[in-house]
Amino acid sequence: MEYKSASEAKAYCKAHMKGVWAALTTPFTPSGELDEEGLRRNVRRCIDDLKIDGFFCNGLMGEFWSLNPQERKRAQHIVCEESRGKAQTIPHTAHINISEAVELTHHAEEVGGDYVIMINPVYGAHDDDEIFLYFQAIAKQTEMGIALFNQPKSGTTLSPALVERLTDIPNICCIKNAVNSMDHMQEVRRRVGDKIVVCDPNDENMLVGMAHFGMQVHMSSPCPFLYQVPGYTPMKDMYDAIQKGDMVKAWKIHYELEPLRQVRKKYFTTGPNGRTTAYLKEWSKLLGMAAGEPRPPIVALTDKERKQFQEDLAKTGILDKVKA
Repeated sequence: MEYKSASEAKAYCKAHMKGVWAALTTPFTPSGELDEEGLRRNVRRCIDDLKIDGFFCNGLMGEFWSLNPQERKRAQHIVCEESRGKAQTIPHTAHINISEAVELTHHAEEVGGDYVIMINPVYGAHDDDEIFLYFQAIAKQTEMGIALFNQPKSGTTLSPALVERLTDIPNICCIKNAVNSMDHMQEVRRRVGDKIVVCDPNDENMLVGMAHFGMQVHMSSPCPFLYQVPGYTPMKDMYDAIQKGDMVKAWKIHYELEPLRQVRKKYFTTGPNGRTTAYLKEWSKLLGMAAGEPRPPIVALTDKERKQFQEDLAKTGILDKVKA
């Protein structure tokens, strides 16, 4: 990291966390091991060909729950190493055990991460005081800027009031607010938007968030590498158009992406029949990226499911752009 202390994290993040960021998947080999070379290729493709500005690694899209501590360290090492001097990084270092979270965070700093991010505690901390203490205990043991990952899938949701309270911790510098509520998002922006970077990870809200609500970065989702291929970078082009004030071009690109959004919405579902991780990996493979199969307990797709998905994705035209 380029800032020197926790007290500098907020200002640094406000000044430097910009652009289009991707939430990486973690590729595995046919035997189920971490595909290190595949991960390197994916990062290089995202930087060199897709013009992606930053990476969230080892998160939900990265199957962090299936990675052992050594694999999490190795993956964040590779992502930081390949990104150095080219893109920023925000490894996900949350753990149910605070000492393990601190160890992962220290490692992220050692390998050159710019920030770290942590999902809401999944067990042990339930009420606001306990959740605050979880983040405070970790933050006191690192100088790194910490982003909150407010994800209801964790089993808890940070209220806007709790988010505001957490920003009193010096190195809390950002929130990836994955709560599916515009009211919640707007209240978070009202309370803390002048203190920390507030991110809406829903790609559908990117244009409006940047054009009207001061959002400075898309941080983060897999869409930057699912909607884009070498020679076709609509999310980056839309971001650039917004920065230049060319809203006609930005809206045109926004609407052109709708067929891809419809595929995402159809297949990236949660609940008893949710298969997001399996379809994410299948989509990545169809675009030529390293992915492999998801690890148990995620169930792999059947041949019938793969065929239907490929047919739907082909209708968007993205696979023709891969061939071109």
